This record gives sequence, structure tokens and C-alpha cells, in this order.
Amino acid sequence: MQSVRLIINRFGIVVLLSWMFTSTAFSQENSPFSRYGLGDLTNAQNILNRGMGGIAVAYADLQTVNFSNPASFANAKIVTYDLGITIDARTLSRKTPVGKYNSTNFSPLYLTTALPISTKKSIGLAIGFRPITRINYSLVKSERLTNIDSIQTLFEGSGGLNEAFIGVGKKWKNFSIGLSTGFHFGKRQTASKRAMINDTVVYNKGNYNTTTTFRGGFLTGGFQYQILLNDTSKHKQNAARDYYNLKLGGTVSIAHKLNAEQTNYKETYDYDFAGGTYTLDSIDAGSVTKGKINIPATYTFGFLIHKTKLDAFGFYDRWLVGADFTIANWKDYRYFNQQDATVNSWQFKMGGQWTPDAKNSNNFFSRVAYRAGFNIGKDYVNVDGNELKTYGLTLGFGLPVRPARFSYQYTTINTAFEFGKRGSAVNNITEKYFKVSVSLCLSDIWFIKRKYD
Repeated sequence: MQSVRLIINRFGIVVLLSWMFTSTAFSQENSPFSRYGLGDLTNAQNILNRGMGGIAVAYADLQTVNFSNPASFANAKIVTYDLGITIDARTLSRKTPVGKYNSTNFSPLYLTTALPISTKKSIGLAIGFRPITRINYSLVKSERLTNIDSIQTLFEGSGGLNEAFIGVGKKWKNFSIGLSTGFHFGKRQTASKRAMINDTVVYNKGNYNTTTTFRGGFLTGGFQYQILLNDTSKHKQNAARDYYNLKLGGTVSIAHKLNAEQTNYKETYDYDFAGGTYTLDSIDAGSVTKGKINIPATYTFGFLIHKTKLDAFGFYDRWLVGADFTIANWKDYRYFNQQDATVNSWQFKMGGQWTPDAKNSNNFFSRVAYRAGFNIGKDYVNVDGNELKTYGLTLGFGLPVRPARFSYQYTTINTAFEFGKRGSAVNNITEKYFKVSVSLCLSDIWFIKRKYD
């Protein structure tokens, strides 16, 4: 029971830290692309995988919660906590009329925990929370109606889609399968504030405000399969040997529907002396509409080639290289049975990792995992009909905080640096971004039977 209480207490501390990060986060983000669909996809992968271009579907180890593929949960041999945060700086550029906007955003990425259900039967469990999309925009449109009248409209939006999940994985020799389920939930708040501008006539300002809440279950399945590429039978017993493995992986996120409830407000308003707004008259004081939001299916397949070394002290990573390919049927997205400016998306990712000497406790940089990768693809938002191409380069480092005191105890700080662009010369609005992400990964064993009372 003492071990259970210790796990609960540690998880409570991590939850508290996550809440503190969330409550103190600052945001100056203003993404016009988040006006469409359910917002900008956060790409909330494990930061270890983000440093390798985003390859994840075939990856698994003992110290990482790879929530991109629930089949990897079968590798959980020790309790692992992982908390990730990110800071991203964006530059929006517009060709017509020429303009530029810079923003900075700081937000949590995920909070996850993995633990073994049965180490003998290779069954592992993972639970966690992560944001899936983020909505944040503020746009102004000015129009000339007549020689003396013009109209100005402010479009604003906030919110996003979140995920709380629980998953289990089971392994049979070299083959693993897993399932992850839970709830998708969130809120979308949009407002259109319109003002008529005239030198002599005063018009009341109009505000059209809609708040939509949504929730629903989801299901994701995955597999992983490992193939030994070299013959190790001829190696002498107890001698150090190298293993080369081909690992395959795939996931399917099944299309599902969210139950949604939309509350509408239509009013005229004005500003007070403090700069706030107050209602003059209400046309619609909160009518409620119920409907569905269709979330499309997503498919990912990938592979990696992994070299490890085995000696008298155990297995050690040397290097790995791999690739993933993802497609999502966003053309099937519906919002209250209405289509949006969305198209089917795809992304190709490639990357790798190299660790010079993971067991060299005398040289810190020999134990660091060095990562790099890239990705290209097409975004699911299609604002101007010309589609949005995406490009990205990544670097990452796995920093061991200290040499492991025991074979089951690890503390690692994973970092990822991402440079990328959304849009090309055919688009009126393009976006460049730079992201810095950091995660703290803590691992330890649980339920140790006491030898002494």
C-alpha cells in the first residue's frame, strides 16, 4: 500500500505542476488558420519523437510513454511519468495587402503516466491528458459601403479540442497490439463584432456570439512488430554483441462523432469609460442548438531500423533511423452537418537518433541521445483553395540528469527544436514557426516487496 500511495502522491505532484503551467501560461498567438475546422493541430507527440521529425508509430522503449501508438504500452516495465511543455514563436506574412504579425505562445503539451500491469505477460497501461487542437484568432475586416459609410467587422475565436485517454498494450514475443480510448472534449467560442462608421450618423454596434461545447468517446488501435536482421547465434556466450532490428508499426484512429451544444447570442452593444462592453439590446438571448461534429479517421504506418548493443550489463541503444506516413480524411469533417474549408491531409516524417556510449558514466555527452529529422505534408485547412503545404526540420537531445542508481531508475530531460513553414508562394497568407519543447521523464519501479519490517 505504501508503494501505491507513493505513486499517487507523485502523480498528484505532476498534475499540480501541469496545472501551474496551464494557469500561468501566456499567449499572444493569433492564427487565422485556427478559424477553420476545430483549430490548429497541436501535434502533441512525445517530445522524444518530435526531435526525430515526428517518427513514432514503430518506436517503443522502457522509459518513454509513446502515446502515438498504444501497442508500445506493452513495453512498460517500470512506472514512468512524462510532462511536456512548449514555447512557439510564429511569424504570419500576407502578400495582399502586405503585412506581417509576430506572436509567442507558451502552453503545456501533455501529461502522461505508464505502468506495468504484468511484466511476465508483457501487459502495460498508460493514462494521460493532452490538447489536440487550439483555436485563437482575432481578425479585422474593413469594407466601404458608400461614399460616406463603411463597415468594420472584428472576428474573434478561442478554445480547442482536448483528449483524456487510457490505453493498454499486450506483447507476444515480437508482436504487440494495443488499444487507447477515452474522451474528446472542448469548447469553441466565436464572435463577430460589427460597427457601422459614419461621420454624422451614430449606429449601434452588433455582436454575434456563439459558444459551442462538445464531447464524445474515441478509439485508437495499433500494432508493432520486430524482426531481427542479423544472426547472433554464432556469438560467444557472455560476449558483447550487436543487434539490428527492423520494427514495423501502424495505428488507426476510428472516425467518430462528438455530441455538441451551441448557444447563440445576438445583441447590440457599446463601450463604457473603462473600455469594457455593455449590452444595449438583445435579439437572441441564448438560444440552444444541439448537433454533431464528425471527426474523421486517421491512419499512420511506419518503420525504423534500430541498433542495440548487449553486454554483461544489459542492452544499450546505439542508433536508429525510421519514417512514418500519416493520412487523415478531413474532407469528411462536418460541423453541425455543415462542411468547412478542410481537405484530406497527409504527412511524411523521417528522422533518427544516435547515442555515442550510453553506459559511459564518466562522460556526460557520450550518454546524450542526439536526434534529428524532417517532415513534409499538406495541412487539413484549405482557406484560399490552393492548399497549405507544410515543411519542418527538427533537432532534439535526450539529456540524462544523472547516471542511474539502479537498473530500473531513470531521469531524463528530452528537448526538441522545430523550424517549419505552413503555406507556399501560391498562398496569400503563410506562417513560419520556431518551437522549443521540453519534457521531464521520471521512471522508477513500484510494488517492491519489503525484506525487513
